[in-house]
This record gives sequence, structure tokens and C-alpha cells, in this order.
Amino acid sequence: NMKISEGEYLFIYNSNMIQDKTAKGYALSIDHVKINEKDIHKDHLTPKQIVEIADSLNVAIKDLYRDRAATAYEQFTDEELIRVLSVDPSKMKTPIILSSDKSFIVGSSYELMKEQLTIHESK
Repeated sequence: NMKISEGEYLFIYNSNMIQDKTAKGYALSIDHVKINEKDIHKDHLTPKQIVEIADSLNVAIKDLYRDRAATAYEQFTDEELIRVLSVDPSKMKTPIILSSDKSFIVGSSYELMKEQLTIHESK
């Protein structure tokens, strides 16, 4: 279970990816934002967690895959797609930020991440 408390963020990343490590450093440097991290390279996601992530992001399982046309995955069932992600985290789009009020795939714009994380601070 990936319970997230009010006002904190779960930063899901792959330590085997240079850009994820860069994004993590950036996320951790943002003031007044509480970040918990989960490295899916060292600690693989369970099928249940993968479903929770897709639900939080409001995307289909196939949309969690990196760098390929989603149509490449249409011949597979969600169960098969989930099983592959749980075994091979490098196939998953990361980093991902989950929180109680806003969840999103970071992509490559760290500025956007900062904007989205600090927008919810209590002033």
C-alpha cells in the first residue's frame, strides 16, 4: 500500500536512470516540501502498487511504459503489462510524484515539478 499523508509527496524513481537521480536531487532541494522516495530499481513495485499508481495518475497501465507508442501494448492484457513492470522497472516511465491532491509523471521538466509541488504550500 502506498498511503500518502496530507502535504507530503512520494517520489517514485529508478536509481539506474541518470535523469531520475538528477530529478530526485532537484525534488529534494525544493524548500517546504516533504518528499518520501521509493527507488523501484532496488525495491520493485508489486502488481498492486502498479495499479495504485495508474489509478492515482488516472492513466491506463500501458501509459506507464516509457518511450514507445502505447499501441505496441494493445495485444497484451493489463495483467501481463503489470507483471512485466513489476519484474523490469526500467520499462516504467519515471520519475512519478504521488500525493493526496496531485499526482503526475515528472517527465523532463524539473521547473514544472517545482511549480506543481510548491503550488499547494500553505502560505
